[in-house]
Amino acid sequence: MTVTELTDGVVLLRAHTEADLPAIVEQCTDPESLRWTTVPRPYDAGAAEAFLALTRQEWSIPGRGRWWAIEWLERPTGASAFAGTIDLRPRGGGSAEVGFGLHPQARGHGLAARALRLVCRWWWERGGQRVTWMALAGNLASWRVAWACGFVRHTSLPAHIPHPDGLADAWLASLGPQDDLDRPASPWLEPVARASGAVRLRAWRDEDAASCEPGDSPSHFMPPGAEPTPATFDGWVLRRRDRMSLGQSVHWCIADAADDRACGDLCLILEGQQPGTAEVGYVVFPSARGRGLASGALRLAIEHAWRDGSDGGLGLRRLVARTVTDNDTSARVLRRAGFVEWGREPESCARDDGSHDDLRHWVLLRDD
Repeated sequence: MTVTELTDGVVLLRAHTEADLPAIVEQCTDPESLRWTTVPRPYDAGAAEAFLALTRQEWSIPGRGRWWAIEWLERPTGASAFAGTIDLRPRGGGSAEVGFGLHPQARGHGLAARALRLVCRWWWERGGQRVTWMALAGNLASWRVAWACGFVRHTSLPAHIPHPDGLADAWLASLGPQDDLDRPASPWLEPVARASGAVRLRAWRDEDAASCEPGDSPSHFMPPGAEPTPATFDGWVLRRRDRMSLGQSVHWCIADAADDRACGDLCLILEGQQPGTAEVGYVVFPSARGRGLASGALRLAIEHAWRDGSDGGLGLRRLVARTVTDNDTSARVLRRAGFVEWGREPESCARDDGSHDDLRHWVLLRDD
């Protein structure tokens, strides 16, 4: 059995050895590994030895999976030499699926992306035509690695991956030899923190679930599920983080500048068909209304939208918004920010009672 070694001077991809077994057990019993992978439960030394035997068997058979240990060559003192595992499983016709996982000590240093680039280039050199990445839906850490290497997300497959907790949805992405391994194919939009007066815009945090309140907006004001509650928060915030990872929108938590408590949500949804344009959306929790938080948050978002990309902003030229006719509060927020109403769609939005409301269209142009 000969394992092809690959290196970029920072990581070395090599054969797994008996010396790696303790670190393999540590990785496979780590909470994040258990959450996002299908490693056996429980995972002990016997499971690690069986894994080692599998990697050797696969390498001994032409056309089978190729498994490498990731060794961290420039590791800090005390860190394990074993940084994780990456594998490539040919599926025929020049297609292969990649998988990877890191030891907890090795995360956050860009090692997985380095390993992924080495494996993809190795595959291209052998005539490979496509590498597919698949992970449990919601695994943003794994997606960030694939994203950094130029992979393009294609779809989400419902109930696709057998997991100890039940069938799980899967995210699917792929890369070809003509694609750029060294840069992302699309932006990953981050909610840059901004503050002014009583309001602060920042990223949503998991602990913000406790501050969410049952939404009281009529369904023609806000689509069902658009307002987060403590019970729906996990799925709600994941959908927004996912959209940011695809470059589709930016989502901020509207927070009280005094105590940083979550008070609402503000988003800029980029218009894919109209470059330079984004749609504004916002909601403030019932207990935080009447304090000007929506207006303050919108002003901060507008400043971020106009700021050039080289200066950390979005470099937009145009913002749009939509409200229903009887949502006077939202209309006042937009007017204060300088938005102009330019048109209406008659009877466009269905109310809960079966009647219909007009849809109002608003626009704000950057003043150059």
